[in-house]
Amino acid sequence: MTKSTRIAVPALLGALILMLPARPASAQQKETERVDRTAQIRAGGQLRLKNFSGRVTITGSNRADVAIHAVRRATRDRLDHIKLDIQENGSDVIIEANRRDSNWHERNDNVVDTDFDIEVPADVSVDADVFSSDVTVKDVRGGQRVKTFSGAIELSGGEKSINAETFSGDIGVRVPQGTSASIEFDSFSGDLSSSVPMVLRSSGRRHQRAEIGAGGTDYYFKTFSGDVRIR
Repeated sequence: MTKSTRIAVPALLGALILMLPARPASAQQKETERVDRTAQIRAGGQLRLKNFSGRVTITGSNRADVAIHAVRRATRDRLDHIKLDIQENGSDVIIEANRRDSNWHERNDNVVDTDFDIEVPADVSVDADVFSSDVTVKDVRGGQRVKTFSGAIELSGGEKSINAETFSGDIGVRVPQGTSASIEFDSFSGDLSSSVPMVLRSSGRRHQRAEIGAGGTDYYFKTFSGDVRIR
């Protein structure tokens, strides 16, 4: 091998390395980050939550504050630039799982998968707006509004209004004994059923109205292909 050939080989290898595509962000090693926080909320206040993906469980308890336990999974870069934002305003607690830095402009995979286990005073109301999360709300007596796209919804304990919406998941509701409620159900292909005595007031192709007991408390459900089960 000549001297010129020996010099050309390393140069060629270096050029080939530079030509290799960068490792995509989705292929980078994901890390896990745990967050444990408490937040103050007034009696009868509201918990508001926004999440993109990851399981969400909200449980009513006899505590006076909100206990937030979150497990976040993403690449280190995303964990550094997408924050779990928790705000208290004296009466409510607002949680946003994907608060991006204003100067960070990653276009792909720009969310953090976050599982939540949250304990709240039982008398608060819940407003959860998520995308592909399964949402469970247990033993919360206040109003419950839950919206997801591809997740399932399980609710219990509600003594006030319920508004639950999902595209392709099912909705299950466990109502307190003696509940009276007026039910509205909109769906393209889903079914409404109840193991609690329920009177069907009207039934169209995509809309149903029914009552449990004497009616009164508003329950509104919307799905595309998911079923609603009341028990």
